[in-house]
Formats: sequence, C-alpha cells, structure tokens
Amino acid sequence: MGEIRSALEIALEKAEKLGSMDKEELNRQKWVDEGRRIAAAYIQGREDNLQTALSKLEDPDITAVLQGVTDVLLRNVMLPRDVSQWDTIRKALNGLVEIKGSIASQVVPQIEQLLRTYEQTRDQYQQQFKDQINQRMGGAQGAYGMDASELQALAALEQEWNNISAQINEQFEQQLAPMKEYLRG
Repeated sequence: MGEIRSALEIALEKAEKLGSMDKEELNRQKWVDEGRRIAAAYIQGREDNLQTALSKLEDPDITAVLQGVTDVLLRNVMLPRDVSQWDTIRKALNGLVEIKGSIASQVVPQIEQLLRTYEQTRDQYQQQFKDQINQRMGGAQGAYGMDASELQALAALEQEWNNISAQINEQFEQQLAPMKEYLRG
C-alpha cells in the first residue's frame, strides 16, 4: 500500500523540485499548470469550450498546456461509483474529443461502453450478493433482533463484498488504463 503524505510534505517536495529546475523547465511547468487550471475550470463549468479558453493564451507552450489539460481530463475519467459521477466523466470525455479530435473520437465510445459494462457488472454482483445475504440471514431485515453470531456473519459478508468489489474495480481499471494512456499520447 502506498505511503500517505501530508499536503505540507507534497508542497515541500514540489518546492524542492521547482528550486532545482532551470528556466526552461520552470516555463514549461508554468504552462502545464495553466493547462490544468483551464481543464479544471472546464470540468467545473466555468469554461464552456476548451478551444476558446486555449485561444485566449498569449504565446503559450501549447504542448505543455495540452499536457496539463489532458492530465486533468483523464483524471476525471474513472469507474463511476454512483450515477452522479457520469456528468463529470462525460464532460471530461467531451473535452478529450475537443482537444484530441479523431484520435479521441475513436476511443471515447469504447471507454463509455467499458464504464457502462462496469456498472452493469457491479450492479449484477451486488444484487447477487444481496440475495445471498438474505438467504444466509434468513431474510432478516436490519440488525434488530440479531444475535452476536448473526452480526459477525453480517460483518464477514460485508468484508466478502468489499473483496469482490475490489476485484471488479481492479479488472476494469486494468482495461481502462491502456485506453487512457493512448489518449495521453
């Protein structure tokens, strides 16, 4: 499992890195950050069109700006944990098509299909798991009236679901990663 770092540690690491950069690297980093800012504004709805926002930049390092935009958009393409995430995912996918053109137009429908399949698979397993719980618990509804062994069994079932859910997520993340990497390039 990865190490959890505080915001201060991350900021200090970034400051150290910036201190060791030459002028060209600092300029490139400035444009990458500007691209990230534009993409974040687009995702949040403060910018309606990426091309328009990008055209407002004066003398940019466009490859660095596009790298920053792409990073933020791809970070927002994720396995949807609930229906509310779809707005952000669709916005990110539309932004990728807007800046990447036909390359993204070919991959985005595949990503959308993968994400829909993920939802269907997760929902199907979840329903099967709920049915199993009802069978094992004798159709009991809630923890009221359950003895300690039934509550322990319920906790074990919850852990089992967490394991199944993690396996499903890992399987679909492995399929999504190469598509995102293709769009990054």
